[in-house]
Amino acid sequence: MRFFRKSRFIFATLLFALAANPAISFSQQKDHVPGDLLVMLKKGIDINALTRAFSSLEGKPTQLAVERNLSQYLNIWLLHFDAVVIEENKMLSSFKQRDEVIAAQFNHYLELRNTPDDALFSQQWNMLNTGQSGQTMGADIDAASAWDLTTGGLTAGGDTIVIAIVDQGFDLNHEDIHYHKNYHEIPGNGIDDDENGYIDDYDGWNSLDNNGNIPSDYHGTHVTGIAGAIGNNSVGVAGVNWNVQILPVKGYSGVESIVVAGYSYVLDMRRKYNETNGADGAFIVSANSSFGINNGQPANFPLWCAMYDSMGVYGILHATATANSTVNVDVVGDMPTACPSDYMISVTNTTATDQKNPTAGYGDSTIDLGAPGTNIVSALPANTYGAKTGTSSASPHVAGAVALIYSLPCEGLVEDFRTDPAGAALRIKNFIMEGVDSLDDLTNNFPTVSGGRLNVYNSLMLAAAYYHCNVGISEVDNSPHNIFVYPNPAGDWLYVSVKNLPLAGSTLSVRNMLGQILISEKLSSSVKAAAIDVSELNAGVYLLAVDSGNPAAVIRFVKE
Repeated sequence: MRFFRKSRFIFATLLFALAANPAISFSQQKDHVPGDLLVMLKKGIDINALTRAFSSLEGKPTQLAVERNLSQYLNIWLLHFDAVVIEENKMLSSFKQRDEVIAAQFNHYLELRNTPDDALFSQQWNMLNTGQSGQTMGADIDAASAWDLTTGGLTAGGDTIVIAIVDQGFDLNHEDIHYHKNYHEIPGNGIDDDENGYIDDYDGWNSLDNNGNIPSDYHGTHVTGIAGAIGNNSVGVAGVNWNVQILPVKGYSGVESIVVAGYSYVLDMRRKYNETNGADGAFIVSANSSFGINNGQPANFPLWCAMYDSMGVYGILHATATANSTVNVDVVGDMPTACPSDYMISVTNTTATDQKNPTAGYGDSTIDLGAPGTNIVSALPANTYGAKTGTSSASPHVAGAVALIYSLPCEGLVEDFRTDPAGAALRIKNFIMEGVDSLDDLTNNFPTVSGGRLNVYNSLMLAAAYYHCNVGISEVDNSPHNIFVYPNPAGDWLYVSVKNLPLAGSTLSVRNMLGQILISEKLSSSVKAAAIDVSELNAGVYLLAVDSGNPAAVIRFVKE
């Protein structure tokens, strides 16, 4: 795929490399929990037998104990030893040399990707920028045009689309957010009713407390509203998706082990959905993480990085927020946006004038694209709303865009994600990357992989063309003339009909996205419909204009 400069980091490859060379060394990252180790064991290895083998080291008692299991499926554990008595690097090195151990690392501290509050905004320029308040017209994700195609919620096959937001808390009672519920679980009875390995996960999962109690917090609520606040309900704001369900996961607490455990829950829910043909689990197509570690080196975080491929195998793309500082991530590193996974989409922060925010990271090979993240109005706890700035606000636009693509009325897309969920996810990522609006700031001044800012409408159109979707597009200029074109995407011929505007005497023109006329035909007879030969056009997105002497009515269409 054209934009994928990141090396493939498939989880199976990681396992092979580590198993084949247990002496692989990962340098120490300073900011970690003293005495904590994260270890991933081979299938079938008993953690208790391993801890007994490490009851002492160099004749000194280690006090090694199992703190908790972070992932049953992947056999990942959090251990703790006495770091006062035992030198940490020696303990880590000893674990890495064991044949039973696939990977071992320290438990690193994390930080949220947010900046202090800005003033409230009354308009969502990120969705539709008309140049208000001195901003740049069109410096948005083109959501208004995208919503002419779909507003999200369900796939063409009837799957309920879910976005997993991994954060530090959520207002589950917010009026403008539709949270996912696990109806196979009875809340509060202390029993794992659906036998998915998680007790009382009715509302979601709290990987810090290892239960289903979700705390309230402004950060996760704000992020959630950007990706999926309920739209067209006369309340609050509109998310990228109007009808999507949000799976809340408290997977941020300041340390890495909680992230791994939270990701494991997301993985398990989608894995269950795939393996039961939708009877259990959740159809999670995207996830968002708006936290990280500045200057973090992926080599020191093998388990964290590997989780993105582990989720990707089951069809989950993960949007991640890069550093809130003007650094070249290619040079200084960042976690998780420097992780080399194709199933991760790393995002920087753009402004209402289509510039990279001065306090956001970039990288020609590490940061995929930009998305609006400056003064973004979204939901806050207690049914309030406000504007915030940071890469935390940028990445959920991308998680939302991924989910919106899955809601296109495309039978081919349904067949794709059901038979090849990993491949479908990579194709969706390619639509995101190929669909960007190219920005000089992200191409030359602060280069990114794609060189552009998210345009969800373009991505939808690319997906529609690829999967031969039966997409009907409304007029794009809010005129009273209802134009219908079919089929869309078009083959050799495009058929046109118009309500509330006579075609007789009108001029039909096909133009490229720069407005240049490629085909023009004047209709002299009294007709109600017309056919245009578009066989000579290259595949792509075009404009059809119907001009009857008034301002022309315009509609977009796709040529296969």
